[in-house]
Amino acid sequence: MDPPERGGACGGARKKPKRAAAPAVEAAGDDVLGDILVRLPDTASLARAALACRRWRRVASDPALLRRFHSLHGPPPLLGFLMAEPPPRAFAHEPPARRFVRAPSRNPHLAAAAAAADIHLHGFAAKNPRSGSVIDAWLLRGCDAGLLLLSYGFVEYEELAVYDPVGRTAALLPRPDVMRFDFEFIGIHYALVAGDSDASFRVFGAQFFDGRIMAAVFSSRTGEWAALPSLRAPDPWNMRGGMRAGRFAYWQSNSRLTRCFFDNEVEHALVLDTTTMEWTLIRVPFHAKESYCVADMAEHGGLCLVASREQCLQLWVRDSNGGWVIKKQVMLLKEFGLLKELRRDEWMKRVRVLAVRDGHVYMEFWSIRKPNSYLLVLNWETMKLGVLANDTEEKYRGPAFPFFMTWAPPLLSPVIDQALPLQGD
Repeated sequence: MDPPERGGACGGARKKPKRAAAPAVEAAGDDVLGDILVRLPDTASLARAALACRRWRRVASDPALLRRFHSLHGPPPLLGFLMAEPPPRAFAHEPPARRFVRAPSRNPHLAAAAAAADIHLHGFAAKNPRSGSVIDAWLLRGCDAGLLLLSYGFVEYEELAVYDPVGRTAALLPRPDVMRFDFEFIGIHYALVAGDSDASFRVFGAQFFDGRIMAAVFSSRTGEWAALPSLRAPDPWNMRGGMRAGRFAYWQSNSRLTRCFFDNEVEHALVLDTTTMEWTLIRVPFHAKESYCVADMAEHGGLCLVASREQCLQLWVRDSNGGWVIKKQVMLLKEFGLLKELRRDEWMKRVRVLAVRDGHVYMEFWSIRKPNSYLLVLNWETMKLGVLANDTEEKYRGPAFPFFMTWAPPLLSPVIDQALPLQGD
């Protein structure tokens, strides 16, 4: 045993200074920390915790932990609806206006995330300035979960970016050289597919030319574009931006836009299974003027269609012969008295189906006479309806997307290397 050290005015023993005890969480292993993180109440809390230090971010970013987290807490919460004016026409100089309608939330973390999100791209545009295009602005080209697909410029001069407006991180994409640009007005129409348990994403681009669909896919994992098999498709094909529906990406032909030039209004949907990369060309079983979306519903065999006829919501599924039959119908005005009142008092008449995700149907209830509308969220199983007023004096009849609070690691890929400002490093 060592003798005590002597010193000091009184000649007493000098005690060795004690080292500060490490916090219990810091002393715990990654497995214990992961067990703590998965028990946080919501995705906003998990995202805030992940910014504490690099170790917490690494543990919170683990795909296995994220799968556990989402299995415990259910689907990601809705932050609001992102709405826009129709896409710009030829020779337009102004970008379509955008509007974000926030969903009410009693959770202060979710409310704060929605309020602070860079939905209108001011922060993104400041960090990524561009000039020279006819429309001198970044345009919204797609949305999936909590990511936005943006573009600047047109056709062969087009630049792409995938942006997380909550985390304010972005990835800039290279030009899709595998597509053809021999005719300058053949645009590419994109669909964004975000990863379910990590920060990976894919962008699918499709062109319609001479009766054939040509396509390519960009993967954030490889940082490269790859060509996809082509497919013949009938005229007319007024392709616009693609959408994600579970494991599918799809594009609508929008035949109604050319009814003045084509007598036969037949609507088609071009569907790509993003797991097998196989195409399906669907002739929809209802009139071309009806609003609809593609859905991925395992309980109904996978590929489905959800359409609105007047104020009747219809679920179409495949039958044993490969045809389409109505599986379920919901008379919205009969089922929900509030919608009947809105129809009577505010002339709300049309139902636009926006998306189907995690057992919920997202819709817009609107009137041709008024700019305002109502955004609807219907739970297929419980038949509970959420109604959100879109009080606006301008019409937003272009693309509209439900926007969710998702948590995944920062958008790091071979395309771009970014560093998040982390606390505690």
